[in-house]
Amino acid sequence: MNTLILGIEGALLFLTVVCFYLGKKYHILKQVLIVLYIVTMAVYLIWRIGWTIPTNNVLSIILGIILVLAELGGFCLSLVFYRMFFKKFQRPVQNLDVYADGQYPTVDVFIATYNEETPILKRSIVAALLMHYPSPELVNIYVCDDGSRDNVKKLCEELGVHHVVRETHEHAKAGNLNHALKVSSGELVVTMDADMVPRTDFLEKTVGYFHNKNMGFIQTPQTFFNDDPYQFNLFATNTIGNNQDFFMRSIEQQKDAFNATMYVGSNAIFRRKALDSVGGFATGVITEDMATGMLLQAKKWDTGFVNENLASGLAPETFGDLIKQRDRWARGNIQVAKNWYPWRVKGLDLMQRVIYTDGIHYWFSGIYKLVFLLAPILFLVFGQYSLQTSFSQILIFWLPAFIASQLTFNLVSEKKQTVMLSNIYETATAPFMAYGVFNELFLKSKQKFAVTRKGVNSEDSFYNWRTAWPIIVLLVLSV
Repeated sequence: MNTLILGIEGALLFLTVVCFYLGKKYHILKQVLIVLYIVTMAVYLIWRIGWTIPTNNVLSIILGIILVLAELGGFCLSLVFYRMFFKKFQRPVQNLDVYADGQYPTVDVFIATYNEETPILKRSIVAALLMHYPSPELVNIYVCDDGSRDNVKKLCEELGVHHVVRETHEHAKAGNLNHALKVSSGELVVTMDADMVPRTDFLEKTVGYFHNKNMGFIQTPQTFFNDDPYQFNLFATNTIGNNQDFFMRSIEQQKDAFNATMYVGSNAIFRRKALDSVGGFATGVITEDMATGMLLQAKKWDTGFVNENLASGLAPETFGDLIKQRDRWARGNIQVAKNWYPWRVKGLDLMQRVIYTDGIHYWFSGIYKLVFLLAPILFLVFGQYSLQTSFSQILIFWLPAFIASQLTFNLVSEKKQTVMLSNIYETATAPFMAYGVFNELFLKSKQKFAVTRKGVNSEDSFYNWRTAWPIIVLLVLSV
């Protein structure tokens, strides 16, 4: 029996390698590779569940079940990922030429700010003023200043743009944008973070899609002109991309195929009527962007993604700031699930529900990664089993699934991401993501919106021991 299984697994492994190399040229073989990954991984998980749970004591049984559940969770995430990437999608380009009658819509540009430095904000305002539009008088720029700062008011007066403040500051950024909606009237609304610098052709590349009367919003990628903490600390500016690039440029594009493009808070343009239909930007959560996009799609508005670098800004410049950002995103997704669980929101279709559930589920991957890191430590250091099998069985069932997972992801990501980089990103943030999700689910909810620091530009070298200590503990135990 083992010989037969070994032969089948060997054949699958050989076919996997062939599909990996030929899949670079033939998309059909890339799809075959995805199917092979699913098959080998399903066989592996059936074996794990049926034959490898340790039975020597109660603790080992519990640890074995936890490890299997983490593997099942990771497999579910990969199923949605590969479903999105099974067929390549590219939205057809639609320029301003569609307005043949010259009746262009009016546009309001909202630049949301709270405590950003004036030079950073000025750069964004000037760039917005320089955006091309056939009828410039139809464009109005609103600096939505939730810090109510005199120096920002003076800057707006100098540059000839609207300075918008409010007496109360409830609901943070979402409340700030909703207030701006009340004091403006443009048919289309652009949202920009204070550090984002739009390209001169931003409106030319996005407004044309609104010739479709049902277009609710168009999202463009957030790109960055400074090194993120990984690029900086690994001295890899020219060898790896920004850690957000794969999501912003590849995953968002594939979500567009299912009208499930995620609004990411900036670099987007909305139809005002669409926002009015859902009561403006969503409030009550710290990831108002994700919730707003989902609610618009539930109202049957079309949404889209334009995969061009049309606005760039500042990535978090220290690992501590990146962790705070990820903690906010993780908690915000859990809050969205509590308020608008995708399977309870009326109007979403099946794939939209699956994709948004997967987006929320992704933040549990920090917990899964911790389980994978701790399982061998618990065995080697503390003698607690998480699985019980032989080395030969591991080679037969685990090795083909492992190789298929590595090759499939590397092929599908088209060199924009790799398994090694993904593991570096996930391992570095795992303890913090796991803590944020667990806290938000069971302990203390954090509703306060925290602005990510930008423009730090410190010339001093330092090691952030406070942030690094969980990884150092895991490293020492692993060694």
